[in-house]
Amino acid sequence: MSLRSSPIPYLVTMAFALTANAYAADFGGTGVGPIPDNTPAGINISFNSAGFNQPVGDVKLKLNINHTWMGDLKVTLTSPGGVATMVMMSRAGVRTGGGYPNADLAGVYTFSDFGGDLWAAVPVAGVIPPGAYRTSTRGAELTPSGTNSGGGCFTSMAGAFAGLSPVDASGVWTLNIADVAAGDAGNVTAATLTLTPQADAIFGSGFEVASRGICKLARMDFTGRGRSSYVVVRNTGGGPSGDVTWFVKDNNSAAGGADSSFLFGKATDRFLQGDWDGDGLADAAVWRPGTPALFIIRPSSHPTLLRTLAFGQTGDDPSITDDFDGDGLTDFAVFRAGASTGLASHTLIKLNASGAERDVTTGVNGSFPASGDYNGDGMADIANQESVGGAGNFRLFNTVTGAQFSTFTQGLPTDIIIDGNYAGTFYDDITTVRAVGGVLQWTTRDSATATIQPTVAFGASSTDFALTGDYDGDGLDDYSIWRPSATVGASKFSVRPSAAPATPIDIPMGANGDYPVGNARTH
Repeated sequence: MSLRSSPIPYLVTMAFALTANAYAADFGGTGVGPIPDNTPAGINISFNSAGFNQPVGDVKLKLNINHTWMGDLKVTLTSPGGVATMVMMSRAGVRTGGGYPNADLAGVYTFSDFGGDLWAAVPVAGVIPPGAYRTSTRGAELTPSGTNSGGGCFTSMAGAFAGLSPVDASGVWTLNIADVAAGDAGNVTAATLTLTPQADAIFGSGFEVASRGICKLARMDFTGRGRSSYVVVRNTGGGPSGDVTWFVKDNNSAAGGADSSFLFGKATDRFLQGDWDGDGLADAAVWRPGTPALFIIRPSSHPTLLRTLAFGQTGDDPSITDDFDGDGLTDFAVFRAGASTGLASHTLIKLNASGAERDVTTGVNGSFPASGDYNGDGMADIANQESVGGAGNFRLFNTVTGAQFSTFTQGLPTDIIIDGNYAGTFYDDITTVRAVGGVLQWTTRDSATATIQPTVAFGASSTDFALTGDYDGDGLDDYSIWRPSATVGASKFSVRPSAAPATPIDIPMGANGDYPVGNARTH
């Protein structure tokens, strides 16, 4: 197949509007008490918010809690009727290779989008100082042996709960605190849930804080494992614009985990993923061509409440959506090619948090874009691939100032660009893929050192879709492909894990005619 003719898709985001003036309301929790040891069902604390009659703008939780070995705990908040849910912390402080810290909770802790870094406060042994902290992504798993290095990223309570209507916000909220490991116990003596209406929330609280904590999230982590999930989409409705079903396999081990599916999008859409709600989990999304085009998001925190934003137009490329302001949220973006030879191409960006828009000149007609943090400042840049003297020439642009900050030659202008971090730094790299003798040849340029790494042969050019993703959870993306097959049950993902490249992982999944969402970040 022609690699460049494969469908592409990817990211987006939402801002939360302000409404009439209102005030925060506190709701005391009932059902406080002992947290049973090694009991996944945990303890449920209820907050009755009956009478709250404004759309939610912000959420805050205060707990008086005592528990040894805080890493045993998983804390989940769910809105009335289960409309929205969020894991506030889980396995906090547990890092691969860093041990299991003997850190305890003892006092009053407040969780909101304006607190400090909980993971930075975790001692090797001792009490985590009481105070205000941000919610965070889950730490490394111990069983099966986890390699997740992505724990401790800030998440957003506003992203999960802001925008809930008065009907969805009024009722019984549930806080579940579960101790999922043996040997330690604790208790909750008091709990308070604070709901702030949108008028007082200032764009969803914390979204304006350009900070993502101490880690980097794996792309396409739909289940919170700290590893990319295996995801394909399928036209189950039939016809050129049939309804599409997403199939997700939990990446919990080398053999793969539980399967789930949901109906979302049309066959004519571009299929995307990103973290628009800020909960640390991937959200499914589509971009629907039109004038205007539509981004439609299915947030992981509240999948029944879709988000829609008109942005772009037919002919634009939405595969460059990324975090362009460093706040840890995916921003809306499209690449618009110049109308004819020699005319400027543009990257159009709409920031998730503020709604501010940018129009950055990035290359000319006939060039190809990619996005990533190529200079290590925490904000996505645009890479532009063009043909110069028969070679692939790259120009890198800062999307805040529009300035070109680097240019270099790599590969051929017909090579495919794969987004990701393959070299082991906190910079994203330029990786190109080329078919040579029926084999996919992957070449990565380390953005931190400008060093071209040895080319790796992996995949068959006639059948395979090149993918991006961190499937072994070590913080580096892996060279990986999805191979469709007409034989039932023979389609599969194949991963060359960066942690053990000599031992590829094969995961049977999908069917001939499916599309792997991990291919969305190819250009």
